Amino acid sequence: MNQDFKRTDINYSPYFEQVSLNKLKRNEYHSLQKIRDNSVRRNKLLLPSIENSTLEDISMHFNKCVTSSKSPEKQSDKLQVNKCQLEFIQQSFLELEQTKMSITMRDMSNMRNKFNCNQRIIANKEQYTVRNLERQMGSNLEDYSNLMYLQQMPTQTKNKPETNIAFFEEALNAYSYAIPSRRESAQIAVIRDKVYVFGGMSGAGLSSDLWCYDIKKQEWQLHQSDISLKVTNHSMIAWKHLLIIFGGSGYYDHKMKIRQVYSTLAYFNTQTNQWSITLESIEPRREHKAALYLGKYMVITGGLDSGEQLLNDTLMYSLDSRRWLGTKIYFDEGIAQHAICEAFDFKRNVDTIYLFGGKTKSLGSFPLMRLVFSGQAPQSWERVQGTGVAPQGRYNHTMESLNDNLILIGGRSQTIQEYQSEIVIFNLILNQWIQVKRQGLMTKRWSHCSCVFATNIFCFGGIGEVTYLPPVVFSIETDQFKIKNKMVIIKRLSTIAEDMKKQNEEYKQIKRTCRLEKFRKAQKLYEKVTTFLPLPKLKTPKMRYDIWMQFIRKILHSLNLIF
Repeated sequence: MNQDFKRTDINYSPYFEQVSLNKLKRNEYHSLQKIRDNSVRRNKLLLPSIENSTLEDISMHFNKCVTSSKSPEKQSDKLQVNKCQLEFIQQSFLELEQTKMSITMRDMSNMRNKFNCNQRIIANKEQYTVRNLERQMGSNLEDYSNLMYLQQMPTQTKNKPETNIAFFEEALNAYSYAIPSRRESAQIAVIRDKVYVFGGMSGAGLSSDLWCYDIKKQEWQLHQSDISLKVTNHSMIAWKHLLIIFGGSGYYDHKMKIRQVYSTLAYFNTQTNQWSITLESIEPRREHKAALYLGKYMVITGGLDSGEQLLNDTLMYSLDSRRWLGTKIYFDEGIAQHAICEAFDFKRNVDTIYLFGGKTKSLGSFPLMRLVFSGQAPQSWERVQGTGVAPQGRYNHTMESLNDNLILIGGRSQTIQEYQSEIVIFNLILNQWIQVKRQGLMTKRWSHCSCVFATNIFCFGGIGEVTYLPPVVFSIETDQFKIKNKMVIIKRLSTIAEDMKKQNEEYKQIKRTCRLEKFRKAQKLYEKVTTFLPLPKLKTPKMRYDIWMQFIRKILHSLNLIF
């Protein structure tokens, strides 16, 4: 049976068997050919032209050549990149960046020619270095010598802060009908997203209004209360959800020739909008300063008493227990109208209170000083030694602590009687005084108030060069990144004044032309017009001789020529 067995399949034949073997060989050959072509294509680096290529195309090719050289495959599959190809990629990338920079410089020059004035330019350029190119390309280059620097910027370490600092000042909008009046010697504080302004003196007299400015809604709101606490030259701090107001002065009694000075301590609850006032047993004072210390103490320094005598003591008040601590520290002489704030002491690694400026009997002002603590009890005041050009002595200024810096704003000199429009920074890490470049509004102010909100410093009220400043919240931006994105080119105030004069002259000329329009319209009616119409027939008027003769007779009769 086994020998006689044969396939009875219809499609079976030796010829078909040979054809199937040929097909298999052909398919294997084609598959091998595809693999070979793919390997050849993989090893080929198709470089685009510089004119029609973009930065993404060049970076994509650059990533291909670098990743293929680092891939853990066989040596036959590795891609060996030539130096010429690498130089071509680098050169194309640099040429594209140079064209971009040339376009930006051309636009800047066009802007200069358009405005035709001296301008300050804040450049918003990145540092084109080897590391930046590696980060953009997504690789690490081994040959650093072939790469040029487009722009060499000064390198800065992480620990070393910036010394070239600029601040931008602007006025916040207010979309409300009711706004506070112009005032000086008021106090300001921030709780969450609301700015509170209390007290002060304006042209109408002392103020007892408590205004609230909503930062998100940009609206003013007046808090009505039954308690009338009209004070000025007081102090106010924000603690939790409370506003704590201490001291201040009232009206001047012309008969007794004494100004009312208070020692009251008032609390305002921002959640319930209720007041609570207590009379303290310490000496009343005005034009003193207060600061929050460690989130639970209120430090009060200096001031003037009811007899116009300068005070030289330092007091501490516990906000939790609501009582005065017994420790007192005294200055060498009395001081008032100075500025204090809480900041970090890098020398002792603790928080402390810093003081600067003020009025004294010797017509001088205190240098920068810090309060030395032993635990939580104050011990003495010491002078802070720093490098750089220290600012002039001043009074009625403000000082705020922000990002390891003490920022002095405004004030007035006691000897020269000049307004201080500069903003000076004292860096607590370097112990160095730094002059700030001001951008935007450059208002001169003194007897104002200020507070810190995020990276901004809010200022309100005060006196300018001539009169009271407008009742708006001025925001001083300190974040350098936000300032660079906010403005690129700004004009000086002198050029802005010239542009305003030109606009006023143009407006006057437009007004003159508008006045002459009626005359021109009337003149067009009487202009000579050439037409081919026939001339109108004019009728000659008839004269009555009897009336004429009667008139002549009256004249002759009046002259006694006819009787």
